[in-house]
Amino acid sequence: MTPPHSFPPPGPPPGPPPGSYRPGQGRGVAAAVLSVAAALVVGIVVLTVVMLRGAELPGLPPAADSSPSPSASPSPSPVTLSTPTADAPEALTEATVANWKGVAVPDYGVAYDIPQTWFAADPGVITGFEEPDPDAPFGYSPTVAMSGVAEYGARRGPCHTYPPGPGTAGISAEGEPVDTAEAAARTAQRWADAAYSNDSGTAEVELGEPEPFTAGGLAGHQVRATVQVPEFECYPAEAEVRAVSFTAPEGGDVYHFVVYGDTSGDEGPNPADFDTMIASLRPLA
Repeated sequence: MTPPHSFPPPGPPPGPPPGSYRPGQGRGVAAAVLSVAAALVVGIVVLTVVMLRGAELPGLPPAADSSPSPSASPSPSPVTLSTPTADAPEALTEATVANWKGVAVPDYGVAYDIPQTWFAADPGVITGFEEPDPDAPFGYSPTVAMSGVAEYGARRGPCHTYPPGPGTAGISAEGEPVDTAEAAARTAQRWADAAYSNDSGTAEVELGEPEPFTAGGLAGHQVRATVQVPEFECYPAEAEVRAVSFTAPEGGDVYHFVVYGDTSGDEGPNPADFDTMIASLRPLA
């Protein structure tokens, strides 16, 4: 699979300019929320719109239709990843966990809490992983994706620009009602494969049994995946993926909350916090 992409929302975004993608280690192309020169903004916005419309992003609603600017550059330029060091103010809501921060996910009508050491991205940011696809725009198609993103720091030194990052969380949608136990297991497997397989081989993933989930009036199932990562520069040796699949607050769909991160080395988050993040899931007030 591939390192992740984090795409800003289509159209002119608030705050910093939107991001592009860049070649990365692993099995494909990496991208994240990036800093770019103002001269690149037009071309990069078109890239984002085309990527979101030219291939369906698993678990995410389709982007609205519009036409790209004829003056846009046909391909993006490599740029430098930015380290998450502050919250997007519009992503925050009141937390239910003392001394934590609440992350609002208005597209799905839910919220969850994060420790102070995590940072909430703009609600429109999409993060995920791609794989090579000669028939897709720019030669890649997404395998997994989610929005309502929160991140835990970035790797140090030369690994700073090479995802997967030390910790990431977010939410996606199934698109229809499904069995939440099966969906949680499938979602955990897909994210583990996508995040931690690399050019040295496929990640070894051990899935736990689906367990009932209830929190904040939401109900479904959760699965824990423990991951042995093939040895490769800038990847952890071990990681954990947690997937929670629950019935949407308004019914008619199943949503997935995914949080993953390093469980080896000294750069990752505290995995014990994953339980608290999951327990904080609730309808957005």
